[in-house]
Amino acid sequence: MDQREMYQEINALIGSIAKALNLPEADVVAALEKGEITLDFGEDENNHRFVAVTHDGRQSRIYQGAIRHAPEEPGQEEAPKSGGGCGCGGGH
Repeated sequence: MDQREMYQEINALIGSIAKALNLPEADVVAALEKGEITLDFGEDENNHRFVAVTHDGRQSRIYQGAIRHAPEEPGQEEAPKSGGGCGCGGGH
């Protein structure tokens, strides 16, 4: 991967993080630089790989084409933010 491709991939990841956290991209960059956002790689029970994002106690998973949020309350299921439905959990 050349530097230009890597730059495009990083820009896409920043955009996905901003969408997952509902923050402007500039705020995401600043928070990453301050260590306020942590990133990790993971694989779910279906062997799908994701980037785990943690910020202010909130956790999200960024998959190729979808963002899933960790439940905020016990018993609440993860809801996709993109890549299928509106993310409200209403099944539409």
